[in-house]
Amino acid sequence: MQKFFILLFSIFIACVSYAQSYSITGWVTDYNGSPVDSCSIIIYNPDFSEALETLSDANGYYRLDSVPKGRYAAIAAMRVNEYPRMRQVPLEDMKLEFWAWNVILDNDLTLNIRYDKMELYGTKAFFEYGGRQELLIYTRPMSVTKVIRDPNFMDKTAQEKSTNVTVAPQHIDFKVYVDGNPIDVLSVQHLSLPNTNGNSINDDCYLIQTYLPNDIYSHFERPYEIRVIGHNKEFDEWGECVYYLEVSQYDRIH
Repeated sequence: MQKFFILLFSIFIACVSYAQSYSITGWVTDYNGSPVDSCSIIIYNPDFSEALETLSDANGYYRLDSVPKGRYAAIAAMRVNEYPRMRQVPLEDMKLEFWAWNVILDNDLTLNIRYDKMELYGTKAFFEYGGRQELLIYTRPMSVTKVIRDPNFMDKTAQEKSTNVTVAPQHIDFKVYVDGNPIDVLSVQHLSLPNTNGNSINDDCYLIQTYLPNDIYSHFERPYEIRVIGHNKEFDEWGECVYYLEVSQYDRIH
């Protein structure tokens, strides 16, 4: 009898575990819409340790199955051989990374990915009420051209201490999409912030202001997908990122 109950308990635990895991799927393409194969897609735990990894196939499709329910720091995507410090492709073919931040997994998730020569890093979005009703998005764009033109680019530590690889305000344009729908950009504020790696040259970061989404007071069942697309006009570089922004109890009453 005891063995029977142990078996039932094991089956129960297995069923609960299965019910509390989900899939993350999507397509990886370039900015011409062509599929990107052999792209690494990595999901990171809250402490930034690697949780799971997969590769896109010949059609650019990827799938991560049995991902435990929970909150994850980020999902990153890139072709490893195209990363500058790998030195495995010509300079003109080198690219940086795509990032999705604050991944809240409580349902199956579809995340379509495009990445190119500009990386939007450290992105965070939040609602602001006060006297204004707005969505604010912080991001730091980095240029692969500036990375590879620096003589220290093979030494990440040295480069971080001596070079600014971010994109200056006269060269950057942004577009913002909320759940796939474009939203007007009201302003872009340039922030010149000290680099925490000991670099004496400040990084170029930005605070993007948009209107609040129209459905914020009824959007409770899932987080918003805030997608930011950047264009570096100096070198004609593109890049984008995603931030998952949930509607809190506080947001619902304002």
